[in-house]
Amino acid sequence: MVCVCVGAVFCVVVALAMGSPVPLNTQQCPCTSAARSLLSSLSHIMEKEGKMKHQDLFAGFNCTDLEARMIPHTQTASVCQPIATDNTSCSDRRDSSFSVTECLRNIRGDLHYYDLLLNSYEPSVSDLSPVMTATKDLKHCLKANGGGTAEAEFPEWDVWSRSSFDDRLSLCKTLKGFHVRAITMNRALAYIASGDHRK
Repeated sequence: MVCVCVGAVFCVVVALAMGSPVPLNTQQCPCTSAARSLLSSLSHIMEKEGKMKHQDLFAGFNCTDLEARMIPHTQTASVCQPIATDNTSCSDRRDSSFSVTECLRNIRGDLHYYDLLLNSYEPSVSDLSPVMTATKDLKHCLKANGGGTAEAEFPEWDVWSRSSFDDRLSLCKTLKGFHVRAITMNRALAYIASGDHRK
């Protein structure tokens, strides 16, 4: 399905897709910069198809052929969806009010999961360190700027089997899912920064 939405969210989506700077009026939120850094780090790995400086993260298979693995315990995509307005043409937009608290709680839940997963990846790969650092930076930024209180309680989610090949497959799927979720996070934080949810 193709969504064509006008306003600040559309500008941000187009800017991200084109690699352009996000419009100035969406940069008021102090965490939008950290979110863009995370998306950039993930995009770099995806664009390189895992062929990083120290090793090929996806050796032995084509990562682009695999599906993205999304965290099953958060609802970021749905709770961070902007409120439907007269200016949107997306048929599945939310009609209820937008909850900044609920959106940020789910974003922090995602960041918490990905932080734990990437830190538990064995062997720990230095090529993942930019993503791991950016994940921690965004977590700390949200916490420092009132993006929720204590860490949300979610069920345990482990994807590693301790088999080198299977774990590389899981890493590919997990990073693809994280990349998709990072796009959602950027859109949500830009939407919150724009103030459109208060209108």
